This record gives sequence, structure tokens and C-alpha cells, in this order.
Amino acid sequence: MRFKISLRNTNGHKGLVTCVAWNSTEEIYSCGEDHILLCWRLEGGTVHSSIITTFPSEFCPTDMQWHPRPMQPSMSSKKQSFDILLITTADGKFHLINKNGRIEKSVEAHKGATLVGQWNNDGSALMTTGEDGLVKVWSRSGMLRSTVARGRQPALSAAWSPDCSSILYALGAHLLVQFFNTNAKPHKWHGHDGLILAVAWSHKHGLIVSAGEDCRYKVWDSTGNQLYCSSVTEHPIVSLSWCASGDYFAVGSFNTVRLCDKTGWSHALEKVNTGSIYSIAWSSDSTQVAMACGGGGVLTAHVIDRRLEWSNYEATLVRRKTIEVREVGSERHETLEISDRVVKMEFGFGHLVVITPSQCHVYATINWNTPAIFDLKNGSVSSVILAEKHFLLVEWNVTTLYSYQGRLLGIPRWKGMTQEPIHTSCIALCSDTLVIRDQSNNKLLHVLEVSSNKPIMEGQPHTHLQGVSQLALNHVGSVTERQLAVIDVNRDLFLISIRTSGFGRVCKIAVMAQNIQWATDANILVAMLDVTLSVWLCPSCVHYSDKKMIRKTRIDKNNSEFGKQPDIVCVQGGLVTVRRGDGALVTSAFYTFFTSLHQHIINNRWQDALSLCRIAQNEILWTSMAVMATDAKELSAAEEAYAAIGRFDKVDYIQYIKLLPNKIEKLAGMTLLAGDLLAAEGILLQNGLVVEAIHANIKIYNWNRALELATRHKKELDTVLQARKKYLRILNKQETNQLYLSLTVNTLNEQVRIICSILVRPFNIENTRDIHLSCTIFLILNQLMCQ
Repeated sequence: MRFKISLRNTNGHKGLVTCVAWNSTEEIYSCGEDHILLCWRLEGGTVHSSIITTFPSEFCPTDMQWHPRPMQPSMSSKKQSFDILLITTADGKFHLINKNGRIEKSVEAHKGATLVGQWNNDGSALMTTGEDGLVKVWSRSGMLRSTVARGRQPALSAAWSPDCSSILYALGAHLLVQFFNTNAKPHKWHGHDGLILAVAWSHKHGLIVSAGEDCRYKVWDSTGNQLYCSSVTEHPIVSLSWCASGDYFAVGSFNTVRLCDKTGWSHALEKVNTGSIYSIAWSSDSTQVAMACGGGGVLTAHVIDRRLEWSNYEATLVRRKTIEVREVGSERHETLEISDRVVKMEFGFGHLVVITPSQCHVYATINWNTPAIFDLKNGSVSSVILAEKHFLLVEWNVTTLYSYQGRLLGIPRWKGMTQEPIHTSCIALCSDTLVIRDQSNNKLLHVLEVSSNKPIMEGQPHTHLQGVSQLALNHVGSVTERQLAVIDVNRDLFLISIRTSGFGRVCKIAVMAQNIQWATDANILVAMLDVTLSVWLCPSCVHYSDKKMIRKTRIDKNNSEFGKQPDIVCVQGGLVTVRRGDGALVTSAFYTFFTSLHQHIINNRWQDALSLCRIAQNEILWTSMAVMATDAKELSAAEEAYAAIGRFDKVDYIQYIKLLPNKIEKLAGMTLLAGDLLAAEGILLQNGLVVEAIHANIKIYNWNRALELATRHKKELDTVLQARKKYLRILNKQETNQLYLSLTVNTLNEQVRIICSILVRPFNIENTRDIHLSCTIFLILNQLMCQ
């Protein structure tokens, strides 16, 4: 990926250009030492410039930004109210200027130059910093709200946090974050060796990038932990800017512009003969950038050479409107000419989805000549998420589901839906299920059933213990096999079974997880942890009570070779592709045999699967076979697999299941073998096998449930009590369970009542009934003495 740069200097500025900005209609505005405000309109391949106004000679701009127009359709009706340009100047003022260039208001803000002026995300407030070291927050109309910080050095750069609850600013060589709703001192850390000249804070994922006189740029998380540090560049870096999507950022210095990935590594370095690049601004679709240059020019650039891979295909955006598709390993290639510039594209599941400012083009790998094309309602697509049968377009707070034939399948809605943006990392889509994190409550997950032949329905939501930061759904299998992987704010990794009635059991399977991805051709979960790259070949076994099975189906590989902040790119065909911290792609083979095993089982070829395991003689493969055979209720295959890994207790239980008298008990036994007691008990109770359900709970020492069933159905109560007593005697422990203690007291009282009723009667030794009663008294007294 790289910049295609063009210089705009015809009928342009006559001196140094200090700042540039994009407005909501994708026009570029620039201003500089010649005091002229210019508008540049990009139409097709040509550029038209016009002078909006000429400011007074004392008007020397330092920073500028258009009022951010909300992207929600419901909030964009009053367009004229958003056409306000904020410009800061060297005389300590900031100015609010309308689209015609007239100054609506000028405010004395700082002593010395006002260096930074930025609107917050929704345009309800603005922030300024100055040479006097002050950081101030103002209302939209220019009224002072508060002085956030007072420094002893000029605040050369500053940025709003993603949620606008704090401000990041630079003082000397230090970075500081000041929160509004607290009186605590700002969070401060040493950033660079020398003055920090530029900072930027991504509103998409919260990463911070800073640069300065030490000729380095660094990437930080929101708490100040350094994630990346560049090598020393030729010249000090004077400008930085994140694109709106948060995928990459631009770095400007003397005669140099660099395009960098969000993790810090450099996509491309472009040399330009324009002097220092003082200001960088991105278009709202993250495909174009404008730069203010010290040589008096305005640079514009387009992001090209974006490359996507799927299976044996490779798609590359070679020009703004041209995509080349090449089939690796053959001479076949296709050139796709798009009617408008490409904004986004995603490749997967046999389809290439291309987004332009006004349309969506869907290409199939089996036929590149006839794409499905449909118009977009708003033209502000922030992300595209693909699944096997359909894909999802995300536009700010609206998601739209389409088939690959271009047919609208529905607009997912859920309870409590708000106008806040939806984060792509918190959306998971597969062929039959959509899971979305709530916009206002980051612990709440909404699950929706999606289908091509019925309306989208919301199921039972799930509330996680902590805030959720990333979601992923498995793609293979039926709706009953659906599993959701979740990373929360503590970086703990959980696996959740999704059922038609809602969310099932939640299992914590790892800690310190960075990112996750499911394989597209098998139910395999891959996670990048702090120390290892881990692969779960049978994630369904994490719900087993047998922890040994979980460990034996997980493969770990030390991730030191991937560097800092590695990212999982693709999991397919037995290969895991990882993007290293320096941008290089590394492919590792983890589960080549397992892919074949999984295909055999999907196609119900159990004998072929067993033959593969016998040939490979691999313990992980045999364990995976045992798990999948258990899930599929294949007793013979499961018995052989458990025997191969030395789990003879499982073999004995399977042989016991085979001897059970009816199919219902066998089904419940296999379900219990898989570790799902709730489902096994449900099967027995629904078929009237209460006694068997009680015995099943006794066998796994689920004492409270066994007692509850025995009491409710008035069956096998003595059996439960005797089993509990025997259990405690073996462990040499006293009864502490209040349910059993109270029941034991009630039983003793009943026995005493029986004795008393017998003793008050006359006793006849020749009466057989009295002899039996005397024996009963003796047994009861013996039990009382033992207890």
C-alpha cells in the first residue's frame, strides 16, 4: 500500500502553507502566510481551485478544522449549521468562519500564538492550546468553559480522546492526559528525547501516535504504554494524522511523507520536493489525504496498492478505480474497472465486495464479468464484514445485511439501539447468527438470527462480567454448533455456546489475549496471546468437565518471532497467517492433518477419519477424534479414540452406555459423556425417567440437584441420602450441607414418632405383627445410635 501523490500549486498560494482541512462535501481548504483561504475541488482527474477570501495582513493561521458534521442520517438535516471553519492564528485568537469566508466571531484565547484548535467529535465544544502553556475548552459559540491545563512551556500539540472525556497535550518532551471529571493531576509520561511537535489520538481504537525533534514517531496505548518506536528519520517530524477508519496514519517531515500501519510499521515512504509538511488532513472515507507544504504547495494523495488475499486469489487496487485480480499458481488474471474511486474492499468466501462513494459492487470468483451492483443510501460505509452466505455493511450506527446477489436481506435492529457508532471489532457474523455489542453498554451482547428466507429476529441477550473489546463467531457447522469467542477489557478470552434459546455456558480459556480469529473451513479457534500463538482444534471440548481433554486439543507456539503487536490475518487450509510487528507476513502450519480429519467427519466418513488417526498415530489427532465422535454420538469411534489416548475410564463408561436398555438412556449417557449435564438431565426428565435423572446426578456428585429432584418427585429419597452418607464416610467428613442436615433431622423426628406410637401399644409376643414391630424398633434404635 502506498500514496499516489500529486502537487496542487496552479493558481495556488504564494507563500508557506500552514494548514489544510477537508469539509463535509470532500473539498480541501488551505490557508497560509499569504493570508488567502483557498478551496480545492477534486472532480474526476482534475482539480479546480478558487479563492474564498483574503484575510487581513495580521491574520497568520496556525491550525484549522471544519466543524465535524455528524454521520448519522437522523442528525444531518440542518446542514447549514455545520458549515463553520475553526482557524487559530499567531496573534492568540481563534476565529469561527462561515463557508463564504466571513469571520463570524473572533475570540482572544491565549497570550502569544494560539497553536492548536480542534473540535470535539460531535462539534459541541472546541479546544485550543497556546504558547502560554494553557489548554482551554470552549463552547461551540466561543464561550470559555474551562482551562484544562496550565503549563510552563508552550503546548505545541494536543488532541481529544475518543470519548471526549480527556485531552492529550504535549509539553516539552512529555505527554500528558488530563481528564475533565476529576481534580487529579494529569497522567504524565516521558515521550521523546526533545520537543514533541505533533500528537494524534485515533477515535476508532484509542491508539496515540506522537513525534518530535528526535526524528522518531511512537505509538502508545491510551494509558501511555509504548507499542512501537520508529527508527531515526532524516529530519524532525512536524505533522501526524490518523485516518478516519483508524487503519493507518500519515507522518510528515521535510520533503518526506510516510504512510504507516496502525501498529507503527511503514507501508510506504514518499519523497517530495515541497519543503516541510506542516499539516495533514484525511478525507472522511480514509482514501485521500491533503498536506500543507512549506514550499507554498498543497499536496494531495490517494491510497493505492491495497492488497487482499483469499484462498489462491490476490486482489490489488492498482489505481483509484482499477482492481487487478490474480490467481496464484496460474496465468489467469482479471482487471476490474470501477465506475468511481474505490473506498473499501473486502475479499472472502468466494466474493470480492467493493465499496465506492455511492455504490456497492459484488464480484464472484467464478464469474468476474457480471458483478451485482446496488446503490448505497448514505455512502458512508465504515466497514464490510463477510460471511459464507451474506455480508454486512456498517454505516456509523446502522448495519445492513445483503446477499452476494445484491439483495437486501434486512436491517438488524435490537432493543436499546442508539445513535452512537458501532465498533467493527465488536460485531461477529456467520451464516445464521449476528452478535453485536450494545452501543451504550459495553458488557451487553445482542444475538440476532439471520436468514435469507425469514425476518431478522433478536434472541436472548447476554451480559458479560466485564466490558467486551472483541467478538468472533465460528463459521462451520449448524446453528446448534455456534460458538462465540469474546475478549474483554481485561484481555481474558472466553468461549460461549450460542443456542436458539440464548447464550449457553461461558468458559474462560485464556488470559492476556490480543486478537482472535476462527478458521473459515473448520471449527478451529486461533488466538494471539502475550507469550504464545494458541490454536484450539476442538473448542467445543472446553465445556467438558475433563480439563485434560482441553489441554490435549490445544497447540501453543512461542510468538517471540512475531514481534510486538502481531495480528492474525487469516486461518484457512491448515495454515495460520500472522502479520508481524514489522509488517511482514508469516505463515505457520499447525493442523494440516486435522483439516482432513474435519472434512471426513463433516461428510460422515467415520471409517476414513479413524484410518487417518491410525496412520498418523498423533495424540492430539486422536483426542480431537474422541471429542468430535462424542459430540456426534458415534459410540464405536469414540471408544477407539479414547482407548488410543489411554482414557480407559471413558471406554468403560461407553461400554456401560452400550448396555443401557433404551435409546433415551443411551442418548442421555452420551450427552453426559460430553459434559453437558443440563442437557442429559433434560432428556431424561422429558421422557419421564426421573429415577435415572436422579442417579445421573448422584454419579457426578451433584448432590443438591439430586436431592431437589428426589424431593420434588418424591422418589429415591432414601437412595440419595444413603449415597450421600456413603460419600461422606469415604471422605471421612461430617455433613455440612444445610439441606441434608435439615432433612436428616426431619427423618429422625419421624423415626422417633414411629417408636413412640409403637411403645404405647400392648405387646403380644405370640402376635406376628408385634414381632415385626419389635424388629423395626430395634433397627431404628440401632440407626439412631450410629448417627
